[in-house]
Amino acid sequence: MKNNPSYSNVLHGLGLAVQFLTAIPLRVPLQWTTMTSSWSFRFYPLIGLLLGGLVALQAFILLEHSSFSLLIISFYVFTCSVFLTGGLHLDGWMDASDAYFSYRDIEKRLQIMKDPRTGAFGVLSVLFLLSWRYLFMYESVKMAGSDVCLIFLFVPLLSRTWMGVLLLLTPLAKEEGMAYEFRKNVERKNVWFYGWYMVIALVLAYWSGEAMIFLVMLVVSAVGFTLGRRFIIKQFSGISGDSVGAFTEGMETWLWFVGWLLLSYVMA
Repeated sequence: MKNNPSYSNVLHGLGLAVQFLTAIPLRVPLQWTTMTSSWSFRFYPLIGLLLGGLVALQAFILLEHSSFSLLIISFYVFTCSVFLTGGLHLDGWMDASDAYFSYRDIEKRLQIMKDPRTGAFGVLSVLFLLSWRYLFMYESVKMAGSDVCLIFLFVPLLSRTWMGVLLLLTPLAKEEGMAYEFRKNVERKNVWFYGWYMVIALVLAYWSGEAMIFLVMLVVSAVGFTLGRRFIIKQFSGISGDSVGAFTEGMETWLWFVGWLLLSYVMA
C-alpha cells in the first residue's frame, strides 16, 4: 500500500487539506502536485466536518455532563473553534476589510491586501465579526442545549464546501499567490465531488431528525455564496488568498446567524 502512487496522492492530499484549513501540526513533508492538490480540494468539506465534530463533541460533553454555566461553555467552544483553525482565515478578513474600507480603486485595494500590516478597519471588523458569531453561538446554546451540536457540525461543513466552490469557480484577481497556484492544479470538474458530501450529510441529518435544518442552511448558504462571490468580483475583480479567507469567515458567521434564527423562530 505504501508504494501505491494513488494511495500516496490521497494521503498527501488529505495532509495538504489539514495544513490549509486547520492548525493541526503535521510533521511530514507533503507534495504539491496536480493529483495531490485535487485530492486536497476534495477533502475540504471533510476537514470542515472534522473541525465541527471536534467542537460538537466537546460542547455535548460539557452541556450534558458538567455544571459550568452556558456562558462559560459557549465561550469555551467558541474559543476552541478559533484555535483549531489557528485563525488562518481571520487574517484574510482583516486584510480584505482594510482594502474595502479604503474606498480606493481595485488596483490599490489589491495592494493594500498584500500589505502585512493591519489597519484600524481590519481590527474593528474582526472584533465585530467574532462578537456577533459568539453572540449567535451563545443564544443558540441557551435555546437548544445539546441539540445545538448539529449546528456545530453543519456550519464548518458548509462553509468549507462553499469555500472550495469559490476557489474553483470564481475569476482570479491576479495571476500570483495561493489562489492562482491552486487553480493551476485543480480542474473545475472536481467541484461535482462535493455533491456526494451534501447527499451523505443530508442522509445523516435525516437520520438524526434534523433534515429540515440542514436543507434550510444549505439553501441559505448557497444564497450567501452567490452574494459573496458577486461582492468579491465587484470589489476586488476576483479572488485572492485573502478574499477567500474573508469569505470563509463571513460564511461561518452568516450560517450561525441562520442557525440562531431557525432555533429561535422555526424550531422553537
